[in-house]
Amino acid sequence: MSSELEKFIQQNREAFDDRTPGADVLSRIQERMAQMPVKEDRPKALVISFRTLRMVAAACVLVLAGFAIWWGNQDASTTKVIVASTQDQQQNNNNTTIPKEETVQPNTIASIPIHEKKMGETARQLVNQNDQQKQMLFASLGNMESPSTRIAAAMKAYRMPEADKDIVDALVTTMHEDPSTNVRLAALEALSRFHRESYVKKKLIASLKKQKDPMVQIELIHVLTEMKQKSILNDLQKMVQDVNTNDAVKERAYSSILTLGS
Repeated sequence: MSSELEKFIQQNREAFDDRTPGADVLSRIQERMAQMPVKEDRPKALVISFRTLRMVAAACVLVLAGFAIWWGNQDASTTKVIVASTQDQQQNNNNTTIPKEETVQPNTIASIPIHEKKMGETARQLVNQNDQQKQMLFASLGNMESPSTRIAAAMKAYRMPEADKDIVDALVTTMHEDPSTNVRLAALEALSRFHRESYVKKKLIASLKKQKDPMVQIELIHVLTEMKQKSILNDLQKMVQDVNTNDAVKERAYSSILTLGS
């Protein structure tokens, strides 16, 4: 069938070739060809056979197995070296005799830092200086031949920056026992300088019952009233009611009762 069709076309080629397509048909064909996308040249895909893949996988397995064997040998050799070195060190420690440390008694004076030594020396000097001043003050308060010396000692105690218990006791004794009223008043003035100290406050309150000098009693009542010591109200009442109390002392006591009782 196909041979007969070919023979027919060859015999009648001139009849087929005398017809040409119109211009409009050709232009439409060219427009469609221009609108068709141009196919980019794509790289040809690399085709690897399955046999090649198996060969590559087998080679990777062999390489990994060889690396694992090599690594295992390295770990074993390292462990042997560590064990051997540890044993050698233990043997050396057993064979080594540790020398006994000599006990050295520290020199306590030399071990103290220089600045601490200086501070200690300064503190000792101050203590010694204070002791000397106290001894001189006690000697002056006990100088019965010169009331002026005792008054000067009381004024020196008044200028002290803080109340020293020993000096306070010496001033209290002077206020109670000194034969001179002026010396007693000077001692009371020195004590009143530290009236906020609890120890001095107790001594002043207790002195109200012991004091017999009227001038000192009046001044002592005044000081305690200024301190607002209401605890002395009973002692003041006894002074007012006592017939032996000096009239000036009674007036001072009565005035303080009104002040403290209000």
